[in-house]
Amino acid sequence: MDPTPDRLYLNPPGLPAGWNCQQIAANPNGFAKAHPLGAGATDVPACLPNNAGWANMMSELGYAIAPSAFHPARTTGFGGFALSLEASYAHINADATDANGVQYWHVGTQGQTTPSGSYGTSNQTPDSILQIYSLKARKGLPFGFEIAGVLGYVANTTMWVGGADIHWALLEGYRTGFLGYMPDIAIGGGVRTMSGQSDFYLTTVGIDAQISKPIALADAAVLTPYIGGQRLMIYANSTDVNLAPNADALAVCGYGGVNQTTGSPICKNGTYGNADFNNLTVFQKQTFYRWRGIAGLTYRYELLYLGGQFAMDMEDPGAENSIVTGARQWTMSLEAGVFF
Repeated sequence: MDPTPDRLYLNPPGLPAGWNCQQIAANPNGFAKAHPLGAGATDVPACLPNNAGWANMMSELGYAIAPSAFHPARTTGFGGFALSLEASYAHINADATDANGVQYWHVGTQGQTTPSGSYGTSNQTPDSILQIYSLKARKGLPFGFEIAGVLGYVANTTMWVGGADIHWALLEGYRTGFLGYMPDIAIGGGVRTMSGQSDFYLTTVGIDAQISKPIALADAAVLTPYIGGQRLMIYANSTDVNLAPNADALAVCGYGGVNQTTGSPICKNGTYGNADFNNLTVFQKQTFYRWRGIAGLTYRYELLYLGGQFAMDMEDPGAENSIVTGARQWTMSLEAGVFF
């Protein structure tokens, strides 16, 4: 499931039958000879970035790694500390198509190797659930604040997720009087960023609010249901991506050094030998906005801490992001740890 953005390309319109942009990249002079480009032409057609496919995949991947806000409104308390393992299972639209009719998860992820050991041109069976396993540490601070640090791994990939959260309980811990009947109320935020990929940068920021009410069970156990909402902001930036990775631009060019005046490569292989350099491009920078609702339950028995949470889009992803066409997503999270 490692992303392969270089596969998210589109052929330019009007190509002659029997040609695609990657074939042209490998043999630009042959294309120009078979289909003369006319006087003054300096470039043959290059591949175009599939910005719609890129945007859909980044939006869904950004949702999957988003801060989970996996906690009730009440903090660990001044001096309190919790250490836990968190497992999140995020649904993605594995078979969906973008506005260009491309199955972006099929084309945009690595897939299985062939019997020869190489990778194919698409992933025939992309996972519909992304699994993220994280180690999380939470520490209580004075005045109702709590901070957390998270480091996680995305299963079936080479990608890692890291980030931090801050949580402020506006109302918590009252046991008597009118306020004793009120739920705990908190607001907070977090950030997650992805590493292990050189083709893009992906960061998700979440701003959340929760209400919860602890229920004492006997003398040593506490059950705490909670609900909340979260605003997600997903930032996706592409680095340079080669949309014709199977063509060697230097070999096609017949590279003979750099023109000291223009800084462009000197190509010995004819007029269009430098054509493959035009396949190095970037995808459109994207920012996505999404709302999701959260419901969870935690159980604490002495030092043992267990939790479960369900989060889901509150509206279609395309409601605020016109380029996104995929359906709503959801995430199921489980947590186990110790609470001091």
